[in-house]
Amino acid sequence: MSREERRGRPARCNPFAAGRVEALTYRFLEGLDWERLLERLAVLDQRAALVGPEGHGKTTLLEQLGVRLEERGLALRQATLRRRQRRLPREDRARLLRDLGPKDLLLIDGAQELGGWPWWRLRRRSCAAGGLLVTSHREGLLPTLLRCETSPELLEELVRELLAEEPESLDALDLPALYHRHGGNVREALWELYDRWAGRV
Repeated sequence: MSREERRGRPARCNPFAAGRVEALTYRFLEGLDWERLLERLAVLDQRAALVGPEGHGKTTLLEQLGVRLEERGLALRQATLRRRQRRLPREDRARLLRDLGPKDLLLIDGAQELGGWPWWRLRRRSCAAGGLLVTSHREGLLPTLLRCETSPELLEELVRELLAEEPESLDALDLPALYHRHGGNVREALWELYDRWAGRV
């Protein structure tokens, strides 16, 4: 299919559209699966961090892990911190921390953004909850549940799945170079592929 033909298609037809990328499942490295990860989280008393650089799958893993924990009877309370957001807004704090009990699980995406005092206060007030699970770019906020990693092979596996209807397109993409150009950030690599398919690059 030519670039001109692709350009005329709606965004939802792009194989790298956000909805399709967000539907991908998290891939574990060899030797780990959901059951082992949940066992490891239980050993850590449901208080742990998913650690890794940007675009390495932390948010995807947090969301999919939350679904499995919800299936086990926990009630999720979630918040996402944006870059340089040093504290949770007051309404988010109230929603997260009001009347916490042992069946409540706090999920905080981007916890590394919190300043020292807001992080200490969140940890202290979350003691009544059944757990606190966060994503972070650095280790040390909580015990590390998993360090999220990527590889050129992972990028190829994801792209192959997204291109299931157009597998002949895979050979022209030079995925190893794409992976290294983005420093292992799979999310940015997939964004570039979206732009290529849209005909803007």
